[in-house]
Amino acid sequence: MLCKFSERTKVWFHSFTLAALGCVVAIPTGISSAANAADSLVSHDASFVSLSDQSSMSETDSAIGQVGFLSGSNGCGADACDTSCDTFTDGGCDSCGEKVCCCCEPWWAHRTGGFGQFLLLRAGNVDHIYSIEQNDTTANAFPTGPIGRVNLDEGSGFRVGASWAASDCTSLVASFTRFESDTADTIVRNGANVLNSQIIHPSTATTGASSLQSYAEYSLDFQLVDVAYRHIWKTSDIYAINWLAGFRYGNMEQNLLAQQQVSVATGLVDVDVNMDFNGFGSMFGIDAERRSPSTGMLIYAKGLSSFLAGDWKGTYRQTNQFGGGVVANEYEDFRVTPVLELELGLGWQSRCGKWRMTAGYLNSAWYDAISTRQYVDAVRATDYTSVGDTITFSGLTAQFERRF
Repeated sequence: MLCKFSERTKVWFHSFTLAALGCVVAIPTGISSAANAADSLVSHDASFVSLSDQSSMSETDSAIGQVGFLSGSNGCGADACDTSCDTFTDGGCDSCGEKVCCCCEPWWAHRTGGFGQFLLLRAGNVDHIYSIEQNDTTANAFPTGPIGRVNLDEGSGFRVGASWAASDCTSLVASFTRFESDTADTIVRNGANVLNSQIIHPSTATTGASSLQSYAEYSLDFQLVDVAYRHIWKTSDIYAINWLAGFRYGNMEQNLLAQQQVSVATGLVDVDVNMDFNGFGSMFGIDAERRSPSTGMLIYAKGLSSFLAGDWKGTYRQTNQFGGGVVANEYEDFRVTPVLELELGLGWQSRCGKWRMTAGYLNSAWYDAISTRQYVDAVRATDYTSVGDTITFSGLTAQFERRF
C-alpha cells in the first residue's frame, strides 16, 4: 500500500536513505545487492519528493514569522492579507501588475489630513435682568411681576483644523474655533405701572413717569487658536489613548446695550457696556476611543485644559438723549483664566481610516472670567474687589474628517 507523507517527512526520509546508502557502500560484502536495494529506495522516494523540494522547504521555513502591516510597494507579490491586520483593508492592489491584498496601517495611526466641526452651544451664567416692572416711582415701590431679561439661546460656531503626521504615533495639530451668539428683548409696562432699570447707574434716576418701555440687546462671541503636539500613549486592537500639549490663544467679546426712557427732560437713556478678553497660555489634554474592528463604529472622549493669561477690559458708558451728563467707567484686570473642555460621543471610521465622522456633546467652562452682568453690578455698586465669574458653554458637536 502506498502511504502519503508530508513534505517535511519526505525530505527527512530522503536524507535518511542517502545516509543509509553511504553506510551500505562502506561494507565490502554484498555491495551489488545493497546498491540495487538503495537504487530501489531512491527510485521509490523520487515519486514523493525531488531535490528541489528541499530548498523550497528551506525558503518556506524562513518565511514563517510575524509579518507587519503591508502597504503598497512592500506588499507586492503577496497573495493574501496578513492575518494580523485589522479586518478593514483597502481592497485589491495591482501595483505589481497582479491582484494582491494590501493591509491597512493600524487604525489608530496618526495621519495627515483636515477636519471641520460644527458647534451648537448655549452660553450659561451670562443672562441679564435689565428692567423690572413696579407699581410706582417711589423708593417704597414693590415689583408687580414682569421682568425684562436677555438670555442667550443656542448659537452656532465652527472649528476647522489640520494635522501633520510625523509618524504613526506622532502628529502636529492646528485648529481655529469661532462661536457667535446674540439676543434682544423688549418689555412694556402694564396699566399704570412703571419700569425700573437695572442697568442705569443709581446715581441718576432709574425710573420715572415716562418709563413705559425698555429694550436691551446682548451678544457674546469667542474665538480660539490652538497648536498642539499629539502623541500615542497606549494602543491595542480595539482602543487607543493619546495625550497632547501645546499653546492656545483665546479671545472673548461681550456687548450689552440697554435703552429706557426715564423722563421727558432726559429723553431716551442709553447704556453701552463692553467686556473684552485676550489671553495666551499653555494647553494640555487627553483623548481616548474604543473601536469595533468589524463595523468601524467607535465611542470617544476628549478632555482639554488651557490656562490663558491676559487682560479683561471693560467699559461702561451711560448717555442721555437730551443731555444731562455722562456716566462712564473703564476697568482692566490681568489674570489667568483656566478653560476646561470635556467632549463625549460616538463615531464611525471608514476602512483604512481615510474618512471619519463623529457626533457628541461638549461642555466648556471659562473660570475666573468676567461677564458683563457682573461688571454692571460692580459699576452700579462701586465695588470692584470681587469681580469674577464662570462662563459656561454646552451643546452638540458634529465633526467630519478626511485623512490621507
